[in-house]
Amino acid sequence: MVEHSYDQILVPTDGSDAALRAAEHAVDLATQYGGTVHALYVMDMGDAAFVATPSDISETRGRLEKKGQEYTDDVKVLAVDAGVDYVTEIRSGIPEDEIREYIDDESIDLLVVGKRGRSDPDKPLFGSLTQRLIGSLDVPVHTV
Repeated sequence: MVEHSYDQILVPTDGSDAALRAAEHAVDLATQYGGTVHALYVMDMGDAAFVATPSDISETRGRLEKKGQEYTDDVKVLAVDAGVDYVTEIRSGIPEDEIREYIDDESIDLLVVGKRGRSDPDKPLFGSLTQRLIGSLDVPVHTV
């Protein structure tokens, strides 16, 4: 049996219940393996640049950054309470691309994701982002 070590554990968050459950699990794994939990929020600006005025884009970015800070802070609180090291980051872009880039940039060993996020409450079993990530990464993906 191969023993795994997960030193760097990434949990993307969108503030959904599924993301929070994934974060709880990521913190448990970090406690078990002595690892660091990375909380990542990706601001998906979508087509805002094409349909909004610069002031609207700036206001939208500000709102999303504030939400992202709240969501990553939720993960940070779990990590602090468990005595686990943590990193929080907010990025802007296409979520799956930013998650892949973060995994490479930070030498992530394990991705922990919820089955469904905020934008996919009625989809079966796995949300669309989770579906796109499973099987397309070089690191294990643990779904919660």
